[in-house]
Order: sequence, then C-alpha cells, then structure tokens
Amino acid sequence: MTDALLSMLRARPRLAELAAYPFEFDLARAEHGEEVVLASGASLEPIAGDGSGGTYFLCGGSAVLYASSEGQAGLIGESVTAALEVLIGLPGWWDVLGRDADARAAAVVPYGPDPEAARAELRAGLGLPERTPEELLARLHGALLRTEPEYVLLNAVDGLAYELLDELPRPTLREQVLAAGVDGELPDKDDEFAWIAAALGRGLRAEAHIRLIRLLDDTGPDATRLGRIATGLETAGDPSHAARAQRLFLSLQDTALARGSAGRALARLERLAGDPAAARGALDRAVADLDARPADHRPPGQQELDLGLPPAPADASAENWRRLGIGRMIAEEYLHLALAEAAAGHPEPARTALLEARALLDARSSPYDGLGDLAGRAAWAVQRLG
Repeated sequence: MTDALLSMLRARPRLAELAAYPFEFDLARAEHGEEVVLASGASLEPIAGDGSGGTYFLCGGSAVLYASSEGQAGLIGESVTAALEVLIGLPGWWDVLGRDADARAAAVVPYGPDPEAARAELRAGLGLPERTPEELLARLHGALLRTEPEYVLLNAVDGLAYELLDELPRPTLREQVLAAGVDGELPDKDDEFAWIAAALGRGLRAEAHIRLIRLLDDTGPDATRLGRIATGLETAGDPSHAARAQRLFLSLQDTALARGSAGRALARLERLAGDPAAARGALDRAVADLDARPADHRPPGQQELDLGLPPAPADASAENWRRLGIGRMIAEEYLHLALAEAAAGHPEPARTALLEARALLDARSSPYDGLGDLAGRAAWAVQRLG
C-alpha cells in the first residue's frame, strides 16, 4: 500500500523539492548503504534519504522508520503524514531526541533562504495543520518509544540489530512481565533468562525476541550464555538468529564430542531456518570433528564454521561415536535433511543426505531403532524424485 501523502510528493516535483531542501526528506536518496530487514518480518521500503546518509523507510505500508548511516534506527511517525509533520515542524529533530525545551527553539528553525516561506508552502501543499513544537516533540517521542519490539532494524547479512535512535527511558523486560502479571513464584530479579522465559510464557514473544537478539549482539566468548541465547531464540521462533548464536557456541568447543554435538544442533537450526546447504555443511563438519580430521565441506557463506580452528583433538569419549547416541542423532538429522532437500526438489543433495544417514545407521547394532518411520519417509521422498 502506498501512502497518499507519499504519492502526492512523488507526483508534484515542487513539493518534493521543498521536502528535500530544506527539510531533508529527499525522494532521490531512497536507498540505504546496506541490505536491511525488520526483525518482525514486516515489509520494508526505502522512500527517502537525507544529506547525512540516513534513510527513511516505510514499514508495513504505513509507519516511517529512520535509519542513520552509523547503525541507529528509530520510528519517527505512525504514517508518512505524521513523520513529515515532525520533519517540517522540527527540522532539527535529531538534536532534540530525548531532550526537553533546551534545544527546542533551534530545532524549529530550518536552514536555507526564506525558511519560513518554504515551511508554509510545503504545509499548504500537503494539507498539513500547523502544530506547536511541544506537540510535535511529544508525537516524536511517542513514536520512538514504539520502535521496540515491532520496528527493530537488522542487517540482513549478519543479523546484527541497529541501536536505538534515542536514549528515552523504557520499561525493562522484567517490568513488562510484572505488568502483564506472573503466576506462581517470581524469578530472581537478576536472572535475565528467567524473565525472558517468563515473557515468552506471558505472550510477550516479540519483546523477549528483541531482548535475545540484543543480548546476542552484546555477548562475547561465553559458551554458557550463548547456549542459553540459542535456546531462547529457538523458543521465540527465530531459528536464524538461534543458528547465529549456535555458530559462536560451536566455535568455543574444544573437544571432538562437544564440537560434534554442537554441530549437529547447528545443522538442525540451519534446516529449520530454511538453509539446507548450511545444514549439510554443519553436519559434515560435525562428522569431521568427531573423526578428528579436517572438514572437507564448506557450503557457500558458511566459512565462519571453520574460524581458523585446527581439527578437533582425539577425544576418548568420541571413540566409536557412530555406535553412541551422537551417531544416532546425526543420522536422524541427515534423514530430516534428506526430506528437506527432497521437498525443495533437490534430488542429488537429498540422495546424498539419505546415503550418509544409512551409512551411520548401518554401523549400529540396532540400526533403525526408533527411526524406521523417518527413514522410510525419507527414502520414499528421495525415490519419488527419480
């Protein structure tokens, strides 16, 4: 859906010229420096830009999000109309984020020749009412406070979240959970993961999801924390970010058995995220680690799985791993992968995954214990491909 005011700007060059200068809403700059998406999955369309390299996006066909060229983003209006009212009435809006009256007067004065005439002409041409700076500032703050959780911007390649555009005070996730009501004994106030679980249980999935993404962005080489983040993100319904956390978790494992187990878990998350090639790479890497040999398969875009690590050292606990539970789990994941590849219409990868699963299962004393139905479905799916 195209906003009516946006259509008007696109159809009337004089109004578009005024919006671009002096009010820094330039339709000719409707592109961003990197590929981005919304964490919510809503549609995102670049519609204008400013002289600093920032971009205005139309979200879900209505709301307007501003993203700076330095990795910050925030909602500035519930519609193009609301956003333009702020940009025209508070042309220095960037300087009053989170502030009160101190910087307000300067924010009201646009630059350029005869700025008040430009403001009056653009307002009249777009049919916008005149509002006080105080009212516009309140509207801007109200929009910014709605950035999380619905309008959080992510880099589409690495999944990193943009920082908030402002420093306005917001309720913590714990406070949101308490406001929603908690049944039974309360979690420890300092156990953030317990509050995330409580948020998920109280229907605050989007809020918990965003908190987990930001935790992931801020977490260093802490395997325990990364494992909990990966579990939380999967529970929140985001296998892509869960896989990102699991990759980092995998990089911190230093035994063959630990790497194999972490790699199998990563493969499942990659498959659930819709990337069977990455899942195959993770499974092949897990097998190589369990065998304490260099991985011989690197799927495109998944080189981070190697991370410059040497082959896993010999691990007594991984001896005869094909006969252990980890062997069964990896075989099971190969069967799921065969089904996924078959469903995608990829006969060779599907057949290869099925053969890998059979080779692992044939090494066991009870080959298909509990996996007979899954193996049968995988074989049938591959056979139907011809």
